[in-house]
Amino acid sequence: MIEPVFSPDRLTELANAAFRQAAEKVIREARQTNTEVVVWKDGKVCHLSADEAERELRQSTTDSPK
Repeated sequence: MIEPVFSPDRLTELANAAFRQAAEKVIREARQTNTEVVVWKDGKVCHLSADEAERELRQSTTDSPK
């Protein structure tokens, strides 16, 4: 039997880090271009300023279980 290289918990950790990195890039680009960040929230499309998106990202990472 082949042993997995990463455990499921480690893969989740890596995926979450990649999503966070992508979100930070989107926020940075929105700030540089003075555009909104478009997200899906509560079943609908929402347009957030870069500052609002950054707050949402910070809140989501502090609320999530480790």
